[in-house]
Amino acid sequence: MKKTIAFSSFALVLITMACNNNPAEVKKEVIIVPAAPVIVVKDPPEKSTTVTLDKKGVKVETKKV
Repeated sequence: MKKTIAFSSFALVLITMACNNNPAEVKKEVIIVPAAPVIVVKDPPEKSTTVTLDKKGVKVETKKV
């Protein structure tokens, strides 16, 4: 009977210690978007590397930009 009470109290102490974790502070970054829509048009950059994956394997082609 003493072993059961000791084990129960030990388990209760461990559960209490595990549940007592305080979460760390969370810092969030806020981005403010203006009310007027802004459209930015850019040409896509030229790709200097092409990767092709098929059943034979991976084929990588590079070219100087």
